[in-house]
Amino acid sequence: MSRTLSATVLVALLALSACVGVDGAETTVASAPTTTYTSSEGDPTTTAAAVAREMRVVGCDPVDPDVEIVCEAFDLIRRNYVDQISDEALADAAADGLRDLDGSEATSELICAAPAVTFHETCELAATQAENSVEAAEAMVWGLTTYGLDANSVYFDPEAVHLVDEEQNGQVQGIGAMVTATDTSSGEPVLCSVISETCRMSIVATIAGTPAEAAGLQRDDIIVAVDGEDIQGQTVDEVTAIVRGPAGTDVRLKVDRAGSLFDVAITRAEVTIPAVVSEVVGDAGYVALNVFTDNADEQFSDALEAVLDAGVSSLVIDLRDNPGGLLDTAIEVASAFLQDGDVVTTESPESTTSYPVSGNPIVPQDVEVVVVVNRGSASASEVVAAVLQERGRATVVGENTFGKNTVQQRFGLSNGGALKLTIARWLTPGGHDFGEVGVTPDVVTPLEIGLPVEILVRDALAAAGG
Repeated sequence: MSRTLSATVLVALLALSACVGVDGAETTVASAPTTTYTSSEGDPTTTAAAVAREMRVVGCDPVDPDVEIVCEAFDLIRRNYVDQISDEALADAAADGLRDLDGSEATSELICAAPAVTFHETCELAATQAENSVEAAEAMVWGLTTYGLDANSVYFDPEAVHLVDEEQNGQVQGIGAMVTATDTSSGEPVLCSVISETCRMSIVATIAGTPAEAAGLQRDDIIVAVDGEDIQGQTVDEVTAIVRGPAGTDVRLKVDRAGSLFDVAITRAEVTIPAVVSEVVGDAGYVALNVFTDNADEQFSDALEAVLDAGVSSLVIDLRDNPGGLLDTAIEVASAFLQDGDVVTTESPESTTSYPVSGNPIVPQDVEVVVVVNRGSASASEVVAAVLQERGRATVVGENTFGKNTVQQRFGLSNGGALKLTIARWLTPGGHDFGEVGVTPDVVTPLEIGLPVEILVRDALAAAGG
């Protein structure tokens, strides 16, 4: 299983075991204006439901196939999530997911999985909110991640899994813009996952040569609506799925740019995410790494070797607006510069794990290295910049980075969907935590996106004293 450290990208963006059930018991509930039923623990529970409906509350061993993703998700969170979350908090989060449904007057039997006793009340809510058992289960899982966990933990339905797989392969159909969602209500921006008045989705960067760039979308543009529909109440991944679509089809975005609203129509296209761009500028080599996909480390190594073969004496590594990606790729990229030691340390409640270099350095120690970053440099980009800075192997130049210090891992679900869960927080080998604050450059200076490569290389080397 690959570990991901990526920010959300608009161009796109495992093993399961039985849950800790309610003694495997099954409770039949007739949801009428006032109904008393006995839970598997023997405690009478009184509820008031809007419609009469037969409902079976089932445990997790065994569990009905229509609702087993609730048990799977609960168990995965219990075993893998970075923080301990109480059963009560998880049940409340699942209930919030059900409240986001439109409501239902269906009278067909509903099956609801209760992986803990606290979920019985949640199941009563399902009777009035969900059309059927499958919809209830998906809403509960969506609620578990969206309302119970951090902003980087999400539920992917089967369609979203397909989109994410495309992103990791570097070939997608869409508009070619990278986005993030942040909430600034507390003063400092923090990651968020459900779009609201304070949680807003903004453009981080557009990929060169894509429809987003041609349409004039800019960094910090805020997406307000898609195809005439306000996106508030939707997750970042749901908006991503709507914006993505077959090449040749159109999508219309409403954008807020510094307080001015405007609509822009964009025709989707095949978008290749260029992992690496390189060239030689005088006696300096320039290598831009745009995303940490599963083969980006190989492309990066090839680019490094090509510019080094040209006899350069310095390297400028451009990680601006790189949202991250796979941790394994980040380790290989950092290993190109380091002969020994660790690249990163991850901490979870149960353990601390160090990830050493691969032992395959490419760059000679007498070659000066300058790493360029900005606030769009996130996660895996921060891992690489931070360890090279800490080891004294590179001078970091630019702006403070994004500040995403968490590691995610994807776990498959039986319905073809998946959970992406935060499983750890990362630190540099020296113990520095750059969460929220980001990596602070050795030299803070604005190096704007769009600068000609010759000027960027010149300014970066000058800032670093080279």
